Amino acid sequence: MDIDLSEISVILGQKNSGKSVLFEHLLTQTERYICIDPNAEHGPPGAVFPDNPGDVLDHWMRGNTQQVIRENPFTEDVLDEYLRAFGQLKRCYLYLDEAHNWMSAHHIPEVLQHLVKWHVTHANCGLVLAAHKAKEVHDQIWTQTDNYLIFTYGDHEDSKFSKVSIPDKHRVTEMDPNAYQFLTYKDVAGASSTIRGPVEIPAHLR
Repeated sequence: MDIDLSEISVILGQKNSGKSVLFEHLLTQTERYICIDPNAEHGPPGAVFPDNPGDVLDHWMRGNTQQVIRENPFTEDVLDEYLRAFGQLKRCYLYLDEAHNWMSAHHIPEVLQHLVKWHVTHANCGLVLAAHKAKEVHDQIWTQTDNYLIFTYGDHEDSKFSKVSIPDKHRVTEMDPNAYQFLTYKDVAGASSTIRGPVEIPAHLR
């Protein structure tokens, strides 16, 4: 699956599903990104780690276009400042790991909401978001998602997942949770879903 600029992609998976490894793999395939990393578990070769929001643009102007953001505590106020920095960039991906730390079905940080509504399209930027379950993703993002990457999914009470129109999505409840496989689907006319995996482990993690 190609994850293009101006698209929103959502990765869903429980702990130890392979979600974090896939997230890291995607980072290694991306040249221009800001990665929000609240658990401090990502760090592809070549990435830099800004100390504060002001450093983001300084690094970018020096050609450091692969940036991983780690803060402790990573509060919503701190997130907002880094999102504002991202909002000044073009042709760039925002990777947001553990998105459920800051959002729910009915709550989303105001700056992120603005980015989703305007910046992703008008500045040719992409959003890649990772969470445990569909019901943790804000409605505005979920309804605009272009690419779904979903690991084995056992929560049948997740009404948001049950309502989404993905061909053969029932297969996510049938996959072996130890196989590190995932279902992919691009929301375009005539597309079908595909089971892929196991997740490719990036070379620097082997």
